[in-house]
Amino acid sequence: MQPKTRLLVIALVTATGISLALWGYYSREKKVTIVDAGKKIEVKTFKSTVEDLLEEQNISVSEYDVVVPDLASELSDGCVIEIRRAFDVKITADGKEFTVQTQPDTVENIVKKAGIELKEKDKVVPSKDTYVESSATIKVVRVEEKVIEELRKIPHEVVSRVDYNIPVGQTKVMQKGQDGQEKIITRIRLEDNKVVEKSTEKVVVKAAVPEIVVKGGLKVASRGGVEFEYTKKLRMLATAYTHTGNRTATGTMPRVGVVAVDPAVIPLGTRLYIEGYGFATAEDTGSAIKGNRIDIFMETEALARRFGRRWVDVYVLKK
Repeated sequence: MQPKTRLLVIALVTATGISLALWGYYSREKKVTIVDAGKKIEVKTFKSTVEDLLEEQNISVSEYDVVVPDLASELSDGCVIEIRRAFDVKITADGKEFTVQTQPDTVENIVKKAGIELKEKDKVVPSKDTYVESSATIKVVRVEEKVIEELRKIPHEVVSRVDYNIPVGQTKVMQKGQDGQEKIITRIRLEDNKVVEKSTEKVVVKAAVPEIVVKGGLKVASRGGVEFEYTKKLRMLATAYTHTGNRTATGTMPRVGVVAVDPAVIPLGTRLYIEGYGFATAEDTGSAIKGNRIDIFMETEALARRFGRRWVDVYVLKK
């Protein structure tokens, strides 16, 4: 081979080798797009994995950040790497404040990540199913409901009645009293150990039985040697009337022993003993006889005039 030809061959081989080397070098270079928290960066690299590329670009990620594809993935020309950055969420609970880094998630899951246990009745602001996509503050309110039951005595009442068949001063227990019992149910709602709602309900467990005591109302008086039993004594203004030719309000003819009364004070038909007159029966009424007034029948007008107007004691007799 001629020297010139040999030199030419050597030159061609050398050029080919250099070309192949350059081709091999540049064929390993990859174009990669990095999207970091929404910010796009386009780079060229000879690195083989996502982790190596991020290290080359001085891009650090925390354990809470999400890289897609993951750090161990092989790079390829034209691939896109997305970095989803974690964000801080503050949580207040049990008088303390916690900060957690998280990806977008529900309030309930974020609270669990902080190691905070939610009980069934606890309140969370915002609500547990709220989806959090950026930094936020979550408040956990501990809710406790208490029911307190207490038994209390219901004192029995004493009911007094008057029996005009029993002399004054005597008493008789007709029914023995018994205390009852009631349950006091108190419901308390607490939020973070503060009372926000309280209600009380009373339930009668056993009804009280009243004690019934009968007191004697029958009194005994003696006037002019005559003894009589009475139930009530009234102080009344007395006047007198005589024959008018009319019947009484009860349809009887007026006679000695008949008196006119206000039926609202003394019912018609009531037997009476009137001081200075004697025994009588309420059988009549009068337009002027109202309240504590009594009109006594006299046989003659002269006797009626002589009686005049006077205050007398009127005894309501036992039936």
